[in-house]
Amino acid sequence: AKFSKKDADIYPEFEKYINESAIIVRKLLLDTPVDPVRGNWREYKNIFDLVMKYRKIGNQFYRIVDLLTQSSYDYLSNWFESDVTKAIYAYYASIGTFAGPKTPGSAYVIMHHIMGEHEGAGGWGFVRGGMGGITQAIAAEGRAHGMQIEVNSAVKEILIHKGRAVGVVTTDGREYYAKVVSANVNAKTLFQKMVKESELPADFLREINSYRTFSTAFKMNIACEQPPQYAAFDKKKVGFDYPTYVHLGPDIEYLERAYDDAKHGWYSKNPFLTPVVPTIVDDTLAPKGKHVVNIFGGHAPYSLKDGDWNKERDGFIKNALGVMDRFAPGFSDQIIGMQVLLPPDLEEKLGLPLGHIFHGELNADQLFFTRPVPGFADYRAPIYALYQCGSSTHPGGGVSGIPGHNAAREILKDWKRLRRG
Repeated sequence: AKFSKKDADIYPEFEKYINESAIIVRKLLLDTPVDPVRGNWREYKNIFDLVMKYRKIGNQFYRIVDLLTQSSYDYLSNWFESDVTKAIYAYYASIGTFAGPKTPGSAYVIMHHIMGEHEGAGGWGFVRGGMGGITQAIAAEGRAHGMQIEVNSAVKEILIHKGRAVGVVTTDGREYYAKVVSANVNAKTLFQKMVKESELPADFLREINSYRTFSTAFKMNIACEQPPQYAAFDKKKVGFDYPTYVHLGPDIEYLERAYDDAKHGWYSKNPFLTPVVPTIVDDTLAPKGKHVVNIFGGHAPYSLKDGDWNKERDGFIKNALGVMDRFAPGFSDQIIGMQVLLPPDLEEKLGLPLGHIFHGELNADQLFFTRPVPGFADYRAPIYALYQCGSSTHPGGGVSGIPGHNAAREILKDWKRLRRG
């Protein structure tokens, strides 16, 4: 209401409207994408089953089409008049993606980011002890069921015999054999580096090569004396002690200009930032009285036009910390140590081609039955017994576990046939 009385009045209706769409999309996330052109009776049945499952969604279908085709700015402008209000949701459109709030199709990314179901409700939460706690929990559950885990054993190649995946070989020469090989690495990594080109159809490899993973996202992990002290925050007005999760992107123009810089091949003069302070609620991450701040934002293109990150890194860090100090005066003076991960660093350290945190752009042409490529969105591959289960597949990146869940379901469907060899 501070920025627009009209926006305040309509906000509850908008929340209801977008959450109704989110309910439908959440269900779609757990569906294996169909192939509308495969042309066999099994696939016709899959398409029919999908249509019947969602036959009663009515106008929700058109709402989802709007999300997939409209820019976040146009989508939000149908509801709100203040660019400050619009920026609250439009901010999501650029998180992890090479897009701005006025980029067509960016409205869907809003939906992708509000899919969280922390503690049974919408939103996101912290993992006590850090995100590694999730992988440790998976490991513990797996070991309880007999799973063996090898770490520090990079896979060099998928072993293929007569068109079937039969195992893997690691960079140190060890070979492991199995009835099924399931890969959660990026699709480009899998099919460009781990599978011999001669084993793949030319048209499939051409689609993989054109799969877009160019990233402009970055991460800054900071150890500091105290968390950011935001000038605009007043705990008496908002009713809680501290904002552990903040977006610094004051209006649509700010977000669009940050994208414009990257669109023309350079890093943002004023990047948008998401500072997160997990140590406010988790005292296991830092010594008593100290804090950790994880800053995520954009835009820092993987490659610079007429520039080199080896020379420009400090300039970008200066810009990012300048934004922090603008909204949280004196924050830079509190820094003890810092790790900065630009897209080339994310590629090198985490195996993300071009540093894309979602394993590929979240645009309509790279979603559902076209993710990662048409004809192989069902977690399978052109090689028998090789499955994809990573964020390159439907529904994309985020800590959801859904790609693995869906891929496991498809493996189980095929299991009797796979076991017979």
